[in-house]
Amino acid sequence: MSQSGSDRLDVVVIGAGAAGLAAARALRDAGARVAVIEARPRIGGRIWTERSCGFYPIELGAELIHGAHTSTVELAQQAGLTLDEVDRYNGLRWGTPARPIHELPPDDPARQAIARARAIWNSLAERYTDESVDCSLATELCRHGFDPAALAVADVALAQTCCAELETLSCVDLAREQRVDQAGPREFRLRERYDTLLNWLARNLDIRPGMPVRAITDHGDAVTIEAGATTLRARRCVVTVPVAVLAAGAIRFNPPLSATKRAAIAAFNTRPATKHFFWFDTPLWDEDFAYAAHNGLFARWWTPAHPDPAAPLLCSYVTAERAAALDRLPDATVRELGLAELSWLLGRSDVAERCVGFRRYRWAADQYARGGYAHLPPGMAWARPALATVEGNIHFAGEATAFTSNPQTVHGAIDSGWRAARECLEA
Repeated sequence: MSQSGSDRLDVVVIGAGAAGLAAARALRDAGARVAVIEARPRIGGRIWTERSCGFYPIELGAELIHGAHTSTVELAQQAGLTLDEVDRYNGLRWGTPARPIHELPPDDPARQAIARARAIWNSLAERYTDESVDCSLATELCRHGFDPAALAVADVALAQTCCAELETLSCVDLAREQRVDQAGPREFRLRERYDTLLNWLARNLDIRPGMPVRAITDHGDAVTIEAGATTLRARRCVVTVPVAVLAAGAIRFNPPLSATKRAAIAAFNTRPATKHFFWFDTPLWDEDFAYAAHNGLFARWWTPAHPDPAAPLLCSYVTAERAAALDRLPDATVRELGLAELSWLLGRSDVAERCVGFRRYRWAADQYARGGYAHLPPGMAWARPALATVEGNIHFAGEATAFTSNPQTVHGAIDSGWRAARECLEA
């Protein structure tokens, strides 16, 4: 087995996603000798900009920037990139056909359910201050009188956004996120796309792709990382792979991680997440169409090339049980089902014949992701800070470890990478 970089590296970062690149960037800028090991042949992790699908690049993974006061915005501005604002929720359309939510009658059940669900969601930080008392978001909504029909609407409006079901979301974990949230309500897309930001973040870094890590050994005074036929040695290591990959045992730790760390890893749920893209010969919707939802299998739709009204492209992002069901079907069937639901959403019968292209990406089938972003069920809110805790010379980052920021976001991943870099430098 070959030896690479022996006694020359201060830190090895495992994973070239947002967390890993942020950690490596901060460490290198501070003068540390750092290498980034990546299993995939590309950087980005669950960010993946696809530019071979025509004039409009698509984001197969993360797409939006959630908040104006985030590290993602900060880095985008430093890189000189363009932020296009997206007002998803005020522009929300609901139903079949989809109508602007504010144009629905005040007593419309869906309009009322969405308003009530958001109000309850926004009050969780005040209601759940005692971490010993937890319940699912479904239970909390039922306490406020939600019937099955209202719960179905809330599932689309709230749980699907978290890549979860209402029954598996911890109110305590959600409340903690709300208390530390400083991102703000505004949302954006990068006009130049996410890969441009990642390439800027990765500039001049020592990144080694195509090297899946098999084992990490902490010797007390150093760490060795086995990746393929190569062994690297460094003072410290930052692990940024998704928690679902850790739970699958893809990386062997010697000595084994503590019982608390192993329990924290096992506590997370990572559900399927799939993005479906449909191209048309011309836009079949008006230029104000930005975001629409209903209770179908393809519950949420948006225009991924917004704010360009001429882009004949739609995306349907499906998570949790809906994604699990669709992921089992062949492409042709999924395309047919998606276009049928879209015809109801748009209220027109020519949708299928006007479709000229289709593509989907199933993150549950990606061995280096094993699903979308992670969430915690009731009673497990303790696991997020525990997952972030340093063990010997091994540090942990990634969106699932973001307990002082927003998990399930790119900026949460970046913040966790910066945190791990600070820990390494302080040590």
